[in-house]
Amino acid sequence: MAPIAVTVEVRALDVGPRVDRAFRLAAAIDEDGLRLERDLPFEAGRPVAALLSLPDDPAPLSVRGVVAAVPPDDEEREGQASRPRAVTFTALDGETRRRILRYVEERMSS
Repeated sequence: MAPIAVTVEVRALDVGPRVDRAFRLAAAIDEDGLRLERDLPFEAGRPVAALLSLPDDPAPLSVRGVVAAVPPDDEEREGQASRPRAVTFTALDGETRRRILRYVEERMSS
C-alpha cells in the first residue's frame, strides 16, 4: 500500500434514503482497498461507497467496497483486536484501477 493523506467520505449503502456517512483521513491505498487513520462508525462487512481525490489527479474517485476490520498499525496498540478501519474494494472499473495503480507506483518509486 502507498501512503496517502486525503479526506475520504464513506457512506453506508444499506440504509435506504437515509444518509449515514463519515469523513476520515486516509492512511494508505492500493488497488485492493483503502486504510484509514481512525475507526469507521460502521461494522466490518457493511457495504459502503467512498469518495476521495488522489493528489495530482484532477477528478475525484468514487469506489464501492465493504468495511474491513484490520489490526492496529502502531506498536502502542499491538495485540489489540482488529477494528473497522479499512475499506476493501469490491469492484473497480478499469480506469479507476489504473489511476490508483499510477498513484501507488509514483509514491512507491520515490
